[in-house]
Amino acid sequence: MLNRDRDIVTPFLHPGEQLLGAASISLAPGIPHPPAGLLPPRRPSELEQKLGKPFNVLRRAYAVVNPVSAAVGAVEDKAMDAVPDSVWHGEGMGGGWHGEAGRFVLRMHEENNGGGTFAVTDRRHLVVVDGSKPWQLKEQYALHWEAPRQAVALHRNPTGVLQRGRIDLHFADRSWAGITTPMPATADELAAAARLG
Repeated sequence: MLNRDRDIVTPFLHPGEQLLGAASISLAPGIPHPPAGLLPPRRPSELEQKLGKPFNVLRRAYAVVNPVSAAVGAVEDKAMDAVPDSVWHGEGMGGGWHGEAGRFVLRMHEENNGGGTFAVTDRRHLVVVDGSKPWQLKEQYALHWEAPRQAVALHRNPTGVLQRGRIDLHFADRSWAGITTPMPATADELAAAARLG
């Protein structure tokens, strides 16, 4: 466990709770983006509203100056969006959006990029995320998700070349979702910590 991960999670531990493992994680690439109707409506930030107009003008100007490149880029984007990630990376979750795994994925997408710091304690699993805005210099960590230890099992599932640090979270309702760590050794440590106690 890296000191940075330990420092991020420690303020969110209950009195007497023991941290067994922590690691930076992201959702597995085979997880589809949640349907828009299941996510809360997203309001553009003040900065996005201010920058949105100039970027739209630049995008239109680029299309006028170089229409072939703009058309090729648009077709390429649509083609990549048409092929689900699961084709390239395998399945990332099972059990649908209304299962525990689906709710976990939805929670990870709420005001978040799908990543954070996953921790295993002697009592629970939790995810802490940085909720600071891009222009803020200091991180603002918050507890984003938690579940009792007995509600979630962690299983190592190194998949392919790009997901060697993959762990599948198996929930009591038999649904599951994949997460990945940057390094396989970190995933091994998290899975071993989940088997303790």
